Amino acid sequence: MAERLPGCPRPPRGRQPAAALLVLLVLCWPLALARAAGGPLALRLAPAQVRQGGVTLLRIEAAEPLATVRVLAGAREIPLPAPAGQRDLAALVGIDLEAAPGEVPIRVETSDARGRLLGGTAALRVVDAQFPVQRLTLPRGLVELDAVTRARVQQEQATLNRLWDTATPDRRWRGAFRMPLDGVGAPNGFGVRRIINGEPRAPHTGVDFAAPAGTAVLAANAGTVALVAEHFFSGRAVILDHGLGLYTMYFHLQETLVHEGQRVAQGEAIGRVGSTGRATGPHLHWGARLYGARIDPQGLVGLAFPD
Repeated sequence: MAERLPGCPRPPRGRQPAAALLVLLVLCWPLALARAAGGPLALRLAPAQVRQGGVTLLRIEAAEPLATVRVLAGAREIPLPAPAGQRDLAALVGIDLEAAPGEVPIRVETSDARGRLLGGTAALRVVDAQFPVQRLTLPRGLVELDAVTRARVQQEQATLNRLWDTATPDRRWRGAFRMPLDGVGAPNGFGVRRIINGEPRAPHTGVDFAAPAGTAVLAANAGTVALVAEHFFSGRAVILDHGLGLYTMYFHLQETLVHEGQRVAQGEAIGRVGSTGRATGPHLHWGARLYGARIDPQGLVGLAFPD
């Protein structure tokens, strides 16, 4: 007799920047879909192909109410909340911007209330985003940090890593995300790889909006303010926790208008565009993390989340 599925462990700590960090956030999604009783578990990906840094939606559909669920994305196990008797679940799948192109198998194993095991597989194809490369030559004093600044940057990065390792168990956003600025042009820069003075640097993990200083910065969706800080690189910053491991970040602000722990609604002003931190002029850096995976936040805009 098949054994019951074990409970899902916590996600592994630490960052794996050169590997695909596939992230699934389970959302309750009742569906009016006809199935034959006792039919197999069905998995659907929409879309089934994404670029590096992309996001897709995984739908898990079963004939009977589910008691447990276990997801494997490639060789990595993704912990999910218990389905609490639902037959239909939805999940976000995020691909890190440095994930290797190719096919990523996704396997879902579940058990129903009677202890019967069901399994299903899907294949997510990751295509090369062909991010541009910028080669820059700058004075050494602008790119090489002294010991005190290096220590500060390391401490600030450790603070951010603790956030990415934390997944609030409830979903705080509703519907599709919106852009964080009104009345400005399209952003750019996600995934750009910079080579400065002949040395490769980390890729650009967000998008940049050119906007006048003082322009209102708006919450892309509902959430809780997880961090308000002033960091060396990102300047005055606000990070929103949308729940289930999904965060959006807003950097280089002239002014912050919220405090940590505050609940905000979609479209609420949380700061103003500035040029604080390592910035050459007023602009907004907007980024997103999904269980630590560095994704293009534009992929969240217009994506139809179930409510």
